[in-house]
Amino acid sequence: MAASKENADDLKFNIGESVNGFKLVKKIDEGGFGQVFKVTKDNETFYAMKLESSFQEGGSAIKLEINVLNGLPRDSVFPGFVAAGRKPRYHYLVLELLGDNLKTLKSKSPNPDVWTDGTWSRVGIQCFYAIKKMHESGFVHRDIKPNNFAIGINTSSELRSRRIFLFDFGLARRFIHKIPGGSKKNSKSAPKKTSGPAKLKSSPSRSKVKKAPSRMAQVNTNTKASPQVQAPAAPASGPKKLVPPKARLAKESRECASISREELPEEEEYAFRLPRPHTDFRGTPQYASPNAHLLKELGRHDDIWSLMYMIAEFFNELPWSNNEEIPPEEMKDQSTILRLFHDDKNPDRLTSAMRHQLEEIDKNLKEMNYYSFPNYELVYKFLKDSMDKAKVVWDTPFDWELGPQSPIDATTKSKNLKKKNFEWENPA
Repeated sequence: MAASKENADDLKFNIGESVNGFKLVKKIDEGGFGQVFKVTKDNETFYAMKLESSFQEGGSAIKLEINVLNGLPRDSVFPGFVAAGRKPRYHYLVLELLGDNLKTLKSKSPNPDVWTDGTWSRVGIQCFYAIKKMHESGFVHRDIKPNNFAIGINTSSELRSRRIFLFDFGLARRFIHKIPGGSKKNSKSAPKKTSGPAKLKSSPSRSKVKKAPSRMAQVNTNTKASPQVQAPAAPASGPKKLVPPKARLAKESRECASISREELPEEEEYAFRLPRPHTDFRGTPQYASPNAHLLKELGRHDDIWSLMYMIAEFFNELPWSNNEEIPPEEMKDQSTILRLFHDDKNPDRLTSAMRHQLEEIDKNLKEMNYYSFPNYELVYKFLKDSMDKAKVVWDTPFDWELGPQSPIDATTKSKNLKKKNFEWENPA
């Protein structure tokens, strides 16, 4: 093990060096995960290359990222996949090059400590949308934080610097799995089962995913089921329930929501992966949900919890940020989402309706478990109401676009620049 660690530490690359046909132009980041470089093949188009040692302790994070990227929709709110491979000394992954992350953008804003309501609400909607798209693909991210969201880089045909991408899937986990022999093709020859929980039959292929309904939310009514009684199948015209294993129903909350048919590929059936009774800590302490500190298996609601912490920090300091006396998990137990969003300097930020929404979000998050379907519509409604109250539209400049180094100052003057209307701009 010591030799492996030494080999991992000795992995070094130099600017100007060629790695698998890509020239290293600039080092973007470096850490325990490896190194990230800006690279090019022709000095015109640039990409991001992540490099990690083949002797990485705990296994390859790049391999995990590739598995996740293969399951996410293309041309969406995730960086585009370019190339990947393995060499004797290292693994590499080449992705679409992104711009500044949210933490950097905040530092470049006129007021680096506080984003205006018009900015954090619209940023929150885009981040929320990316998380929901990931959940619809069957993954939880488990490390939601400002550093893992970034704006795109402009092209000649699209203003991508106003589009926020979610990246870094090294801690992501699939929360559903395919049922062996569950496809329509195999089910014809297989004996028909008459017992056990109903399985989810999915819709047309991922490339033909239906648009999300109004407000980007798929609202589901939780169905209470008894561990001794088989869950009833849904009507033929509607989605079937994705039911957790019977053995877990008695222990966990008995409320389990369905996943819509359009979220999964055709001719395959899915079921929840069993949550492990004890896991290692996953995430970043500043934004991790209370369940992460309790070393529980993380579900979709934990990503939403981290998102709410992240959004609140855009204009408020989180109580546990600089508190070394009380552990973060204890302070999170004592804090409500409403309390985090309350600002003594701007008491009129929240209307009574928005306060009620935050109370409901907090209540829902605390009642949910690994199997629960988050109330996406409620979260979106709060963010959209915040945006409307700020009296901004999607074309209104973000805070970081108001400075002298705005990423759109030069590009907006181009006649060839064509703005794209994204789904989150007109969710209805």
